[in-house]
Amino acid sequence: MDAPPASRLAELLEGWDGHPVAVRLVAQRDELVAVFAGTLGPRSAKKHPPWFWPVEPDGPTHPTLERRGIYVHPELLGDVRLHVGGFVIEYEQAGVTVNLRRLDEAAR
Repeated sequence: MDAPPASRLAELLEGWDGHPVAVRLVAQRDELVAVFAGTLGPRSAKKHPPWFWPVEPDGPTHPTLERRGIYVHPELLGDVRLHVGGFVIEYEQAGVTVNLRRLDEAAR
């Protein structure tokens, strides 16, 4: 039996800890809405109740109140998929499609 979407996503993200990623937000008709990149960090308990994985920038950034990262609300998750080739995780959350693309050579 398949794991619940939240457990599956947590397992995939934990396996990518320390790897460079691009986080892409995609609208319902596959229009790209936003992209940011950095190194995926370990799951953090600092942002509760959602699960949170920081995405740390590769260089200096302007200080901000917002922490760059992936916010996962398990109760809002839909389908979670690992694409063929293993370098893209795609999931739906609250009507938004999020896909993470590994940027390092090890993923290809």
